[in-house]
Amino acid sequence: MYPISDLTAFCRKTTGDVPPKLVGASTTVVGSKMYLYGGRLVSERKMVSDIYMFDLETFKWEKVAQSPDDDIPQARYFHSADTWRDHLIIFGGMAIKPQSENPEDLCVLNDVRLFDLTTRHWLPATQVPQDSSLVPNARYAHLSSVTADRLFIIGGQDLANVWLDDVYIFDLNSRTWIQRRDYPRHCGTYRSVAVTADQRVRLPQDETRGGQASAKLGPAGSRFKVDKAAAPTANATQSDALIHLPYSAQPTEDYPCDIFLFSNYNFTDVQRELEVFTPLSDGDFTVSDRSSSMTGTSFPPGLRFPTGAILGTYFIVAGTYLSQTYQSFSIWALDLINMTWSRIDPGSALASGSWFRSCLWASANKFVVFGNRNGNLVEDYNRRLLSWDHVTCIDLEAFGIYQPPPLVLDIPMQELGLAALEEGLMADFEIVCDDGRRIKCSRKLLEDRWPWFKEQRAIFLRAATRALETLPSVSSHTPLPDVASASRQEARPDPRLTPRSFNLSEPYPITLALLQYFYSMALITPLQHAPAVLSQLLLLSSTYQLTHLQSLVKHAMHRALSYATSVGIYGVSTLCSCRSLQIR
Repeated sequence: MYPISDLTAFCRKTTGDVPPKLVGASTTVVGSKMYLYGGRLVSERKMVSDIYMFDLETFKWEKVAQSPDDDIPQARYFHSADTWRDHLIIFGGMAIKPQSENPEDLCVLNDVRLFDLTTRHWLPATQVPQDSSLVPNARYAHLSSVTADRLFIIGGQDLANVWLDDVYIFDLNSRTWIQRRDYPRHCGTYRSVAVTADQRVRLPQDETRGGQASAKLGPAGSRFKVDKAAAPTANATQSDALIHLPYSAQPTEDYPCDIFLFSNYNFTDVQRELEVFTPLSDGDFTVSDRSSSMTGTSFPPGLRFPTGAILGTYFIVAGTYLSQTYQSFSIWALDLINMTWSRIDPGSALASGSWFRSCLWASANKFVVFGNRNGNLVEDYNRRLLSWDHVTCIDLEAFGIYQPPPLVLDIPMQELGLAALEEGLMADFEIVCDDGRRIKCSRKLLEDRWPWFKEQRAIFLRAATRALETLPSVSSHTPLPDVASASRQEARPDPRLTPRSFNLSEPYPITLALLQYFYSMALITPLQHAPAVLSQLLLLSSTYQLTHLQSLVKHAMHRALSYATSVGIYGVSTLCSCRSLQIR
């Protein structure tokens, strides 16, 4: 018997232009590609300015060719690297002094360089006034993060290894430094990590509290009625009964993506700190201390050179744990809703070998760790050595950590869509359930949002047209009348070839829940969230290849998972090949 944790991770040998062993190189994920930049060669003690691209889907490395005509940055290590609008942003780090051949003749840098990932060219260096008080001191081993089109540079050390307790902000649109602020904490890559997310998770139950948005739509059951004095539609779903799950959205000025700064130090008696940087629309930012809010039955040990990420509503941190009796690469997750820590157990995948550098593959809900499964963790740590020969992929969704699906329609539109179904708006078609009950709906809406249904209707029309062509011509046949109308996107259907109903071999509640999804493009009614209905919707999403519906159902099932529902969820997730949900 294998432990369940061994199902959540696997290790593979990387191929292609595998980078050499490096010290102080940076890794940055863009989509399904990871970019490695810079570092110092272990074999020669030489710094490089090379770029490697790793395909997270094929596990293959490619060395990126750089044009000799570009203004290639000075080779460096212990710099920072971020991503912004398909650009790599490199800042600072330690380098060998220009014109020096002595590898010990070092300097530190404070330049900002951008590499265009689309054209694969370096942008010219930005000239900044060196006497400006807003330009940061040269530094290395600092923290950085990008949010709201701004690059935050936090802490680090100077050439004399003196801590630099400050925060600088670089405006990426204007390519200028715009702010400096003191920051009364020592922060550096040895003990701290600063991360942000590309997408913000919104909590509609909190945002719509008070029901003001729903009140503007009018009372349920009467939202499309011309005669407002008429009785509302019976059995209409009331707004306060609707269920709106958390969803992912692009950041806005009102809901920006925060920067989470985690530090741990004093490794014999570990101290942990968590502060949140929130950007403001005027270019400023606020800092809130969440350290005392962190709870849990267990906490992360002291993690050296931690890396981190934000996925969904979780902060993930990973790093090297060293004690006199035990050494490991340890991964932990903090639930940002209830502020509870939990350990991510990847099973035997990381139990041996040398593992140090990790990153998040957000679009696949996977955490990726690079190293050498035949290496020695302690020896490589003492040399600060990074290996790229093997990669371990950890399925975070199996731990309930994932990016919630985005909205297709905003919340008021979801409620109006549901009202259109319940009030029979534009209903020219019927779905016949297996018990004979009928549900009125719009044929055009089903065709637009259910590709299988549209295809089946096209097959029916072709067959019916062929059948009509075989009939003998009868003088009593009446041609279609000419109806004056505006230009139409499609030909007016022949009523003789237009079906009025469709038999779906599903019970009435399942059919109704499916139609509620097509009208709202969401799962918002209590019926849709009933465990038995969710299971059947997952099967339907797999049968009819409705990927968006499947993502919503999995999202709802993750949140509804309990001892009472686990058996049913396991069974249906197995049938539908939803491996992450099945493992959890």
